[in-house]
Amino acid sequence: MQAGETTCSCLDAEAPNGRAVAEVLLDSALPQLDHLFDYAIPEDLAGELRVGQRVRVPFRNQQRKAFGYVIGFSESSSFGGELSPIADIVSAVPQLTPEIWSLARAVADRAGGSAGDILRLAIPPRQIRVEKQHLALAGEQAEPADPAAPSEPAEPAEAAEPAETALPDADAHEIAGRLVGGERLAFTATHSPIRLPTGEWVGGWAARLAHLAIAVHEQRRSVIAVLPDYRDQDQLQSALAAFGADDVVRVDARQSNGERYTSFLRALDRVPRIIIGNRSAVYAPAHELGAILMWDDGDPVLAEPLSPYVHARDSALVRAEQSGAGLFFAAHARSAEVERLALIGYVKDQENPPRRTRVFHADASVAPDAFAGRVPDFAARTIREGLRTGPVLVQVATPGYAPVSVCGDCGDLARCTACGGPIGFRVAGRAACRWCGEHAAGWACQGCGGNRLAERGMGSARTVEQFERQFRGFRVLLSDGDHPRERVDARPAIVVATRGAEPLAAGGYRAVILLDAERLLGLEHLRAGEDCLRWWENAAALAAPDGHCLMASGGGPVVQAFVTGRIDEWLHSELRDRQALRYPPAVRVASVTGGPAEVDRAIAALHAPDRLPGVEVLGPTPLDPSDPAARGAKLVRAIVRFEYARGTDVAKRLRGALVADAAGASSRQKGRAPGRARPEALRLRFDDRGVFDG
Repeated sequence: MQAGETTCSCLDAEAPNGRAVAEVLLDSALPQLDHLFDYAIPEDLAGELRVGQRVRVPFRNQQRKAFGYVIGFSESSSFGGELSPIADIVSAVPQLTPEIWSLARAVADRAGGSAGDILRLAIPPRQIRVEKQHLALAGEQAEPADPAAPSEPAEPAEAAEPAETALPDADAHEIAGRLVGGERLAFTATHSPIRLPTGEWVGGWAARLAHLAIAVHEQRRSVIAVLPDYRDQDQLQSALAAFGADDVVRVDARQSNGERYTSFLRALDRVPRIIIGNRSAVYAPAHELGAILMWDDGDPVLAEPLSPYVHARDSALVRAEQSGAGLFFAAHARSAEVERLALIGYVKDQENPPRRTRVFHADASVAPDAFAGRVPDFAARTIREGLRTGPVLVQVATPGYAPVSVCGDCGDLARCTACGGPIGFRVAGRAACRWCGEHAAGWACQGCGGNRLAERGMGSARTVEQFERQFRGFRVLLSDGDHPRERVDARPAIVVATRGAEPLAAGGYRAVILLDAERLLGLEHLRAGEDCLRWWENAAALAAPDGHCLMASGGGPVVQAFVTGRIDEWLHSELRDRQALRYPPAVRVASVTGGPAEVDRAIAALHAPDRLPGVEVLGPTPLDPSDPAARGAKLVRAIVRFEYARGTDVAKRLRGALVADAAGASSRQKGRAPGRARPEALRLRFDDRGVFDG
């Protein structure tokens, strides 16, 4: 940055320039308020007001104030009455850039939601002290330099020592050039961790993304890297720092409010940045965005749990289309959505296959060996062999002690008396419902009246307990949701981890053992096979370059695809089946939930004024009262299936029904406690991941 140049975005934002009307989006969760309101611009604010600023405005009366964002200015208003004036400017910083406003509007419209809900994900709560410090620093940077002062030559940056298996610079710069040119690429990452010049170990994928991010940034373009959780972010940030990129903006839900707002303001600056973070990072402001990198888009953590429930992958696709930035999907096992995009030519597939850990299959159901504790003998021998030179990873299906319990008298599955969910043992001797957490004290079997609970199955804690007896003299470490570990050293140890909680081992694991394949494949949801391949590939990728992976049980097409490395063939077959059955992602879906009358009105609106071709409605059917979505009320759900080309029409019509339901509820809300939502209120969820789950 040259002397006298400011990085602050305040001076770039559009001013009224004599126009008398400001168009404001109110910060409200009410769907009927999801449109622009016109307000008069007071003379005393005309010189300071900018597009993107947060303001306070009167709403319904002069005494009641609401917050909102200035979206634009106009000469006049179509409103026939007298416009209320803007009350005051909350922040001098234009927090909402035109690019993010366009993205929020498009993403919300695609999902039948409100733009304000997207903006609450994109813009963190304002921190006054942090903002003042940022503006003061920007003012110092904007002061002109003294021309008489001698300038000191900058010292050349010390080049980072390349990692042994790092991506070649020529390759990184070639791909970065394609991304800055707007290409969309899909990449399958190689297995095994690598050692950084700092001595730290990270996944090979992290080094690849770090080199790409730096190469894009060297072209004076911003880059956003979206990753599922903080452990992935830590690895990428370590790789970036090791390769010379220390000034990285991180957007992380684990940050304090002050840290988040500091990162947000830095992303707003008019300089290219490398921005990394979780799913909300896709909405981060970025000056001259060159590329969006996304790691492991099949991870359900990247699906937003808040309305309008937009997956980070879909937001990235919209943003890349709007901005012209490149898009880079990387994973060890590709999602069905990205595979579909590759098949239709929307993203380009990689040309060279990745290096993959050797995988062996020894199904316990056909092996002659007898079981010796938690694992069969052939798996136990593999563990002992690996422990001679380093750590061994054992992946299990479920956390806790015993995932299932049955009646000790009749053997029937034990069910929670509160919600009907399965009862399991989180710790030894303490039974509780796996759905609602209700303790099973006083439980009685509905079949025989018995009150004895018997443990069935082995969770992570029980596996550790048995391994400590079976492999005496070796460390047995646990990593799951209650006992997370990010890393382990290179000393011999058995690491028992649930899927997705596997720690990174220095140098990689000597062996990776995959247990409970039958249990995972038996999960009753549409993506069970796809998820299993992702869990297994991510675990196998943690093995050392000369390590190996053992699939200790299971069989069938999914297991064979993993063992043989023919995952693309399995995905192609899976997509053909989903196309024939009209399941996502071959088509899009939307779930419509609410009271019977509310859902009927929404379906009627979908078919008015004419029926849309390629749109199919399943249901409505009653929701189980124990379903969390039912909230104890008698609700129904309909599923709408539609072709991608009909997405705009379907979203517009269902959104209209939602707005009408919310607006019409105002009179029915009288006499109800303030702030209490109607349980029968209409709810929409587009691209619902679990809509066809059992």
